Amino acid sequence: MIVAEQKPFPEILKLTEEFENILVVGCNSCVAVCLTGGEKEAELLAVKLRIARKRNGTSGNVDSV
Repeated sequence: MIVAEQKPFPEILKLTEEFENILVVGCNSCVAVCLTGGEKEAELLAVKLRIARKRNGTSGNVDSV
């Protein structure tokens, strides 16, 4: 049995704040079934990062695939 858990968003935001360009990659296998890392979750995370970075005044690009 495979179990996946996404990191808390504040931790992800802190880990990515020093980078200007970020690519969030999703996988449509086991993590998609767990609803933690599929393409939909990758896009949602990218949107959350874009919003948070805009609020913080951080420049750069956030994309997802």
